[in-house]
Amino acid sequence: MTSHNSRTAGDGMRFGAIAIVVAASLLLAGCSGGAPADPGTSSPTAAASTSPSATPTPTPTPSAVYKPADASGPAQNVPVPVLPDVAKTETKEGAEAFTKYWFSVLSYAYETGDTVALSKLSKAECIFCQGLVDDIEAAWAEGKWISGGQIDIPVATAKPSTSGSMQVILQVLQKELVIRNQDGSPYQDKTPATNAGSVAMVKFSEAGWVVDDLGLIR
Repeated sequence: MTSHNSRTAGDGMRFGAIAIVVAASLLLAGCSGGAPADPGTSSPTAAASTSPSATPTPTPTPSAVYKPADASGPAQNVPVPVLPDVAKTETKEGAEAFTKYWFSVLSYAYETGDTVALSKLSKAECIFCQGLVDDIEAAWAEGKWISGGQIDIPVATAKPSTSGSMQVILQVLQKELVIRNQDGSPYQDKTPATNAGSVAMVKFSEAGWVVDDLGLIR
């Protein structure tokens, strides 16, 4: 996650089908006992053959394949983050799981430009959070897009704070980020990959957890 130095894009971003055919044939021939039958009067039964129509097996719809962004275009079929059940509980583990989920939503916003969920999970008073939203929206304006910038949280540790919130200390890994013009060329210098510490203040309410405040550990 890049640091919040400005809210304008120009100054840097924070950033088979199987068919089965069953065929059966039955040949019936009539004959009489005793003397051989007169060839002129015999009437052998014609062969019977049946071939029931094939029953096609439905072809499963293939899952959409995720394709990360590059110079040829924005990311495609980015998986939507899912809130874990534990993140819905007012516990230490719930705070940790929610905060990791919040950063997965932030990563999703970098890849898609969709900041709706990110805004809903952040208090309006969280200046750093709003700065991230503004910068992502600016980076995606006028046909631009972001390549890279995916975030991973290997460590998240929560502890109660005196304000009634939970303080969550995190290790934030973010991949190299490039804002691209409509033709795929870099809009500005790339943001190098980062490995930084961050602290989030999260609070539980009837609607669930929300980020009260966010900052970098320097």
